[in-house]
Amino acid sequence: MSHYPLNKGVNKPVEFKGLVGSRYIFMLLGGLGGVFLGYIVLHVAGVSSYLTLPLAIGSAFCWVTRVFSLSAKYGEHGAMKQQAKGRQPKRIVNRNPRLFKNLKR
Repeated sequence: MSHYPLNKGVNKPVEFKGLVGSRYIFMLLGGLGGVFLGYIVLHVAGVSSYLTLPLAIGSAFCWVTRVFSLSAKYGEHGAMKQQAKGRQPKRIVNRNPRLFKNLKR
């Protein structure tokens, strides 16, 4: 039986097979679970196995390579930084007339 160490020590990030940070591990598991559920839905719907199996394998391969590339590119906290960057407003708008009441022109 193989041994897969998860932690390298105290105060070190979770690492598994090159994925640094638990967010990437959960992204990988969620994506592969979604691919599996998609395969099951297509199989139950009666779609040919010659179509569903390569589609599922291709989707899983694309998802795994994408998550590993994101982990390598952005590092441990990069996914949270990208998520926070998407939540930042493009501009701050204040339409309160009291703000400009005391300004002289």
